[in-house]
Amino acid sequence: LEQYVVKHELYSDALALYRYQTERYDEVMRLYAEFLSSRSKFKEAGIAYEYLSDYTSASEAYRAANLWREALSSATLVPLSASEIAELALALADGPVESKDFFAAASIHLDYLADVETAVRTWCKGYFFAEALRVVGLRGRRNLLETVDAGLTEGSAAVTELLADCKSQLGAQVPRLRELRLKKAEDPLAFLDGTTPTASGADIPDNISLAPTDTSTSGGTFMTRYTSRSSGSGTLSTTATRKTSKNRRREERKRARGKKAPVGAEVAWLVEGLMRRKMRERAAAVEAAMRKVVGMCHGCLDEVFQVGERKMEREDGDGPAGGVPEEEEGARPSGGDGVFWDAMEEGRRRREAPVVKAFEGLALLE
Repeated sequence: LEQYVVKHELYSDALALYRYQTERYDEVMRLYAEFLSSRSKFKEAGIAYEYLSDYTSASEAYRAANLWREALSSATLVPLSASEIAELALALADGPVESKDFFAAASIHLDYLADVETAVRTWCKGYFFAEALRVVGLRGRRNLLETVDAGLTEGSAAVTELLADCKSQLGAQVPRLRELRLKKAEDPLAFLDGTTPTASGADIPDNISLAPTDTSTSGGTFMTRYTSRSSGSGTLSTTATRKTSKNRRREERKRARGKKAPVGAEVAWLVEGLMRRKMRERAAAVEAAMRKVVGMCHGCLDEVFQVGERKMEREDGDGPAGGVPEEEEGARPSGGDGVFWDAMEEGRRRREAPVVKAFEGLALLE
């Protein structure tokens, strides 16, 4: 029967069948755990092994699933020796650091490695300055206040650079967006296919084709055609190799998205930590920069997402609530006209403007 269960993957049915026969139930559960491991479903495999009190296999499965809490708790129930637990904890701490889950990494260093200094330094990397200061006081390690101060200084420099980059991008991209929208409104077809009308508006001879071809390179691609970059400034591959440290840090922030707290929360934690450690000037500078960026976002929100035009469309009955205008009803045309149709339809389907939350700074800095 077990061979039949394995062959046809009837584990759930077999578990239901043997739910009152403990020995047979455990046999099927082990087969199911092995099956789940073979399919890389390590979390469920770990739970199955732990159900069977096979804590060694459970710890290995949890480790494969990057579940450090479950892996360490199972390892302590094996039980492993103190040195083996420390070795496992050190290996598990690397995963959260790679994914920028600094709170988890710091917890491992503190609870399983008794390394208070590394834990404090790691919390500071994640802007968890309040937790770092709490542990410093709890463990009586006043000498580690210097580590917290160093983390605050490094954090304020990183946030200041990030906010300066945000201001620069907003200052450059919003006017550029306005310019591109104007080009598109003046001549949608030329905007889409990259052709440039003649200055005099003279007729072009019929035997000359102005349509771009696959071999045309001077006009650039659709994405690069309207940038200010000239064709002689280098290729994309050579430019990509010139990434600055700022660009590399931006890529790291993208990879860490979903693990770290929102930028607004991190800035608030940073400002509070700076004030607690008597770094008022740094705190004031960071808060002022944050308020400036938030204000710029609020200022350009309506223009970027065309909120005013959307309201007018709804009032006129031409927007999403008013349906499709009569002259635009019908099937999508084919060929080049279809491409133009898709582009125009995409322009009408504007995204909703996001909510930009106000930044609540410290009253002590007002």
